[in-house]
Amino acid sequence: MQEIITNKITDSSTGKEFDKLASDASNIIIAVAFFSDSTIIKKLIDSGKKISLIVSLRPPTNYYSLKEILHKENVEILFLGDDFHSKIYCFYNSKEKIISSIIGSSNFTSGGFNNNIETNLITTDKDVLNQIEISLTEILNISTKLQPDTLKQYKKRYDLFIKYKEKDKNPVRLRNTHPKQKILKKASEYLNFWRIADEVKDIVGDIAIKEYPSVPKYLVIDHFWHWVVKVCNKTRLNILVSNEAKREKNITKFFVEYCKWDKSSTNAYTVEMGVKSKVIQGILASHKISKLNKKDALLVFQSLHATQMPIQRFKADKDFIKDNKIANIRKSFIHLLDDTLLIEVRIHDLISKNSTYKLEHFGTSCVQELIGWANPEVMPIRNNKADDAVKLLGFKQ
Repeated sequence: MQEIITNKITDSSTGKEFDKLASDASNIIIAVAFFSDSTIIKKLIDSGKKISLIVSLRPPTNYYSLKEILHKENVEILFLGDDFHSKIYCFYNSKEKIISSIIGSSNFTSGGFNNNIETNLITTDKDVLNQIEISLTEILNISTKLQPDTLKQYKKRYDLFIKYKEKDKNPVRLRNTHPKQKILKKASEYLNFWRIADEVKDIVGDIAIKEYPSVPKYLVIDHFWHWVVKVCNKTRLNILVSNEAKREKNITKFFVEYCKWDKSSTNAYTVEMGVKSKVIQGILASHKISKLNKKDALLVFQSLHATQMPIQRFKADKDFIKDNKIANIRKSFIHLLDDTLLIEVRIHDLISKNSTYKLEHFGTSCVQELIGWANPEVMPIRNNKADDAVKLLGFKQ
């Protein structure tokens, strides 16, 4: 079947046809220049559909619509630069086989689906679908996964566009993702954790700023994870798991309790985290890291939560310095903090068994902690305790 649909001219519209095809699909890949309507995506996700969305990260692509779905399960967002202008919708069955497609002029906007005069080809023809899928795969291969820090960067550009109705001159930088490589699951999981940490940050961020104005919010939240795992009554926490509708309200309440607990004379630590982070940032600053010495490398290692027990039991700090050449430590730390690469690629390279960036006595938790200590305004600290906390709060990783 092949049919041409033109909004406002033919009996049907692109939006209506999209809804029909989506109802029969298990997985949908959407590649469009502009995206502004998160309502449809959220309904599809809630109905159990898996969504991959590729957009051009430039106005009028709506920052706030992307922000609404970035934290959602079963959705992956990717982006390309200002030259991306395709409009392709592909629908797949439960066996990951393409069953239908829309290709034409419609962006994922209310105008593209209904209000504008847009023309699109609706097809189930196998030969045409194969050609469309080949093109879509090529687009996927050159796309970059949207990370929270990139979306935050785009917010400035989008807000300027809305305020002044003119194009900002600072396009969002595409990260280097080539050649494509298979990423270890432990590395790819960081991005999902980051999304959860951002969701919690959005919930409690105003309180964190008020209570700890000098401490980056991610560091405040990291100690909140400790309180959730080690201090809070687990029976009370079960409320969050059993009542997702009240999760935001309950997290806010628990966070207020955490702040009171942390500020007591016996438990205060959050402010100390901010001080410790500044020390690590100073040591690993871009103009210093290439000259990192063993003393400073040891201090960084000793500062991580994940190293405390191994240091006490096995003197792991001495082994870290003894079993790694300082040149290799420099090279690995520089690579880990290279923000021109996707975070999952950097983590993968430092934890892969045969990687030249792999350091002795510096495991997955160390790698994912150091990211947060060195970039506390941009990225969260992740370790086993953080993973336990988000599960206790009812989030799925």
